[in-house]
Amino acid sequence: MRKLFLSTTILSCLLYSCKPDQETAIKARDWSFKDEAGGVLINKENDTLKELKLELADTDYTIQLGMMYREQLTEDQGMLFVFNDSRPRFFYMKNTDVPLDIIYITTDNHIDSYYTDAVPKDETLLKSKGDAQYVLQVKAGMVEKWKLKEGDLFKWQ
Repeated sequence: MRKLFLSTTILSCLLYSCKPDQETAIKARDWSFKDEAGGVLINKENDTLKELKLELADTDYTIQLGMMYREQLTEDQGMLFVFNDSRPRFFYMKNTDVPLDIIYITTDNHIDSYYTDAVPKDETLLKSKGDAQYVLQVKAGMVEKWKLKEGDLFKWQ
């Protein structure tokens, strides 16, 4: 009985050590920006504030992954989270290395609210003021630089 237990333990250890390290595999993946859509921010006076290249997070996997493992984001890039419904949204910066501005967008494409300079790796929940169907993450400092305000418009395709 003791030999069976010992053999099982050794076999289990060997099999477990052969299991691929998922985190290493994920980090080794190419995390360069993917230009999948275009977007534009427009103020209430109908002036274009900024045109953006967008990477989409529109599946459960890409939404959960978000901006994790990214090392940089340029001023004309953003990640757009696309949800099937509109409701209060919560985001946090766990496992995110790049400081971000997080912009909550309503079903009718208006800016609901935003957080500026979200701190990397911070697990504080950053909640939208109202219901949001879309969330745009951009490089930290851009909301202020572009003079974005609640109620401004965001169009994407």
